[in-house]
Amino acid sequence: MSQKSDLHVHCKIVLSFLMIAAVSVLPGASDAMDAAPLYGSKCAACHGPKGEGSPVGPALKGDPFVTQGATAEIKKVILMGRMEKDKKYPNFMTAMPGGLVSEAEAEALVSYLIGDIQK
Repeated sequence: MSQKSDLHVHCKIVLSFLMIAAVSVLPGASDAMDAAPLYGSKCAACHGPKGEGSPVGPALKGDPFVTQGATAEIKKVILMGRMEKDKKYPNFMTAMPGGLVSEAEAEALVSYLIGDIQK
């Protein structure tokens, strides 16, 4: 092979690797975020490690808002919280704060809540 041909092959290989690398970091190109550790660090203290609820927060497992609700509404509550007049469970003293997770994390949590938590 000539040097020109070797260079051409080398360039094709490098471009192939660059394309693979670029695709692997595009949004939606990789597997969904693993929400289990996120749930554990942001939600479990109030809602229980398996969504069973606690003295501080209601159960998410079996909750009709989670099992039958619109994903956009669930995400909104995760992002915005439920404070003061929007508080749904008056028998729990603690209101749900907002601003604890990013948009992407909220989306991952919605999937986790309607999927894995309900098992």
